[in-house]
Amino acid sequence: MKSIKFLLCLLFSSTSFAATQYVSDDLSIYMHSGPSLEYRIIGTVEVGTPVSTLKYNEATKFMQVKSPTGRVGWVKLSELQKQPPAKKLLPEVQKKLQASEDKLKTINDDNKQVMADKVQAIIDKDSLIAQLESEKKTLRDTISDLETRNMELDLLQDTKDERVKMEWLMYGGSVLFFGMVVGLILPFVPRRKKRSDSW
Repeated sequence: MKSIKFLLCLLFSSTSFAATQYVSDDLSIYMHSGPSLEYRIIGTVEVGTPVSTLKYNEATKFMQVKSPTGRVGWVKLSELQKQPPAKKLLPEVQKKLQASEDKLKTINDDNKQVMADKVQAIIDKDSLIAQLESEKKTLRDTISDLETRNMELDLLQDTKDERVKMEWLMYGGSVLFFGMVVGLILPFVPRRKKRSDSW
């Protein structure tokens, strides 16, 4: 029974230490009154604080610096660097990243709008083409109807001309025939004798 409790305790204790941990960036370095660790600590300097370098001790590898508040002391050269630390650069990097993301979002939105406009333009063109095709078909049908009607009118006109000619021919023939009949009949019509009135 004791061995089971021991195993359970061991299991829970081992899992609690297995969690991922991160080292904090909130660090500071000690400022000494002289160029080595043997001198007393006179203060701390936060990571990322810009300091002015004054003197360098080659033997102990310590640098005399002046903080922005005016305090002068010695720190290890290995604790100084020429570039700002990541903690100081992070806000600027995040700002640039946010600006890039905003710009990318704007570009994506613009691209989406451009694509939507192009799709709409294609739809409008297709609709216009379909409308023009429909109007073209209607015009062709109208032209075909007009051509058919024109042919009918031409035939009607030709028929009318022929009919008029036939009517004139018939009228002329009738007049001629009637004249001939009258000419043939007149000689046989008895004439009245003139009365001679003698007194």
